[in-house]
Amino acid sequence: MDISSPSGMTAAIRHYGILPFFKSSVEGWSVQDMTRPGFWFDDDDAGLGPWDWKIDVVLQGDIAYGKFIGGKAAFATVEWYAHLMNWRRSLPRYRMAVGESWKAGSNSDRLMQALAPAVYRAIVQGGAMEASQLRMACTQAVTPALLETLGEKYGHLLVPSVKKSICDSVMQFLQMGTWSLVGAIERVYRGRDKIYSGWQHAINTTPEDLFCEEPAIVRPTETGCTPGQSREIIIRHIQDMFPDSERETLLKLI
Repeated sequence: MDISSPSGMTAAIRHYGILPFFKSSVEGWSVQDMTRPGFWFDDDDAGLGPWDWKIDVVLQGDIAYGKFIGGKAAFATVEWYAHLMNWRRSLPRYRMAVGESWKAGSNSDRLMQALAPAVYRAIVQGGAMEASQLRMACTQAVTPALLETLGEKYGHLLVPSVKKSICDSVMQFLQMGTWSLVGAIERVYRGRDKIYSGWQHAINTTPEDLFCEEPAIVRPTETGCTPGQSREIIIRHIQDMFPDSERETLLKLI
């Protein structure tokens, strides 16, 4: 594929089904790899390119966008995102987001265990939330017991309010678990002349709210597969398109 426009970027995503935004550990499998030289947004004089074009992609309404491949930004069509949901939502670690017990082995996981359910509930109840609202939900979930459990190392990151980096980690966790994704992106115009230089606000929602008309998304088990089968279907699909991709690499990403 040769991406040089928003429509070309959309076409590539629909063709591959699942496509990371930035270069991945699979050679050639990303929007960045497929973007025509001179159009990538960090090239000299390239303009905003795919960084801005992703807004048009998200506005299609049937393409998922979020940090769900190896913890980094990626796109997926409804069909392939349903398989990803079927797999990821079966994993005990990510089921912490819906309040299920899991033996957290690290402070990072203990933090997710405490904050992710609160943020997920807020998104479900609100339907869509922007960053400031998500940080408020995180802050409200911080308790004296959590601070005592995590120790002094985390204290300055959580009080008097949760730092942006922590909230970003919670959102990455929810997006990796397929409990949340980016439902819309708004361009931010700043300064006296209202100039848009690539600054954006993301609106977070749930797959159920974004794809409510798609039964396979609302009820991911209706893919007709077990979670393990969905994982294998995704891996085989990527290997068919990128024969040099290694299974062990894909297992880590998916």
